[in-house]
Amino acid sequence: MSNNILADLQPHAVFKYFEQICAIPHGSGNVKQISDYLCEFARERNLWFKQDESYNVIIKKPASNSESKAAPVILQGHIDMVGAKTNASGHDFLKDIINIDEDALESGYITAVDTTLGADNGIAVAYMLAILDDDTIAHPPLEAVFTVDEEVGLLGASALDTSVLHGRYMINMDSEEEGVFITGCAGGLRSDLMMDTVMDKTENAVFRIITKGLKGGHSGSDIGTGRPSANVITGRVLERIRQTADIRIVSLKGGVVDNAICNYAEAVISCTADYDRISELCAIMTRELREEYAGIDDDILIEAQTADNHAEAASEGDTDRIILCLRQLPYGVISRNACNINMVETSLNPGVMLYENGVFRLGYSIRSSHASAKRELADRIRNMAEYVGGRCEESGDYPSWPHRHNSLLCRMAGQVYNEMYHKDPAFEIIHAGLECGIFAGKMPELDIISYGPDMYDVHTYDERLSIRSAERVYDFTLKLLEKL
Repeated sequence: MSNNILADLQPHAVFKYFEQICAIPHGSGNVKQISDYLCEFARERNLWFKQDESYNVIIKKPASNSESKAAPVILQGHIDMVGAKTNASGHDFLKDIINIDEDALESGYITAVDTTLGADNGIAVAYMLAILDDDTIAHPPLEAVFTVDEEVGLLGASALDTSVLHGRYMINMDSEEEGVFITGCAGGLRSDLMMDTVMDKTENAVFRIITKGLKGGHSGSDIGTGRPSANVITGRVLERIRQTADIRIVSLKGGVVDNAICNYAEAVISCTADYDRISELCAIMTRELREEYAGIDDDILIEAQTADNHAEAASEGDTDRIILCLRQLPYGVISRNACNINMVETSLNPGVMLYENGVFRLGYSIRSSHASAKRELADRIRNMAEYVGGRCEESGDYPSWPHRHNSLLCRMAGQVYNEMYHKDPAFEIIHAGLECGIFAGKMPELDIISYGPDMYDVHTYDERLSIRSAERVYDFTLKLLEKL
């Protein structure tokens, strides 16, 4: 199962299990194999476990001290990952293992070759397995909860039956900055705008317009950076071309998941302009956008290619309606906290754009700390869908996780961190969906904290995990469990 690329890293058990996880395809919606792997892990160690119909897994381990009266502690992370790759990669996330880049280890980071790594949230899974497998660790009763399909709307946590859980405290390990403890998060909703179109044969020249070179990123934690979306830029480019020529859309493709900022998109169009004019417009927009996003996204590139002229395209009216959706629905930060301008409260991300076989789809991730603001954005998308004669489907609605001012767990975590590293951690509320909100709703008395090691560029093929940070956070977790 493993090539033992990480065999020399410490903590040995953590990286052993992380590498085993990388060897099991586990993209969202493809989690049965890794779920079964967890069940077999528990079975081999005679630990109580439960696998539900969604493939969530709960594994319990008694306290290290049989005389302990301590309340159980829930350890929690998700077993699915976002599958993103370079355009040149032939990786199949349904069957291929994640190839760890051995050469990158010298830099102090674990990364994958041309794909996402899955440290979000494979490192949490590795932590939990290492703890469950080590009988020398001092800990209270443990309830390890492995949830599925977090990346597509927290679906596993929503489906989980928590009646078998008795924990008083919950440690979620799905955060990405060491020394920052998360104590609250935004709620979210997925909204899909869809529209059926009329297609017929086009006699005009056909071009492929490519938007690439963007950083992309996480639609929650990175949305406040101001990074552009390739899907939104595609709408701008189409509008610019339409100002000088008649165009009709043949196909659109951008993004794979709604919760990632799209970094690559393609539009195939038929057009009355010639290649030289289209290429000139793309060059102009490349210069304009690089100036507009200087210091934020410096490598934006819009390029034109000729394509097969024998194509069917959307009618002129349907083309106009598609461009209207791309241009008029908002993107990015909608509002920030009035008391803390650095805190995003409400945002909207068009993560997936697709037009094929006469059906246009625009998949949005809505996030907000306020249920009313979340509903307002969902209504705006629905209104646009109705205006263009389309429809709207909503899914994955999950609540925010309100900050708990009297959290005993937060206070204890802060003390342990200070004792170990002689400085105070930061406590933050984040603009990203965490499963903590689901658990808080189902178990109101649960005291929750979220943390994790340093990870960068998650949900992109540049994702990387700091080796030393992963070690420190594991050591911190062991010390915190000892205190609990």
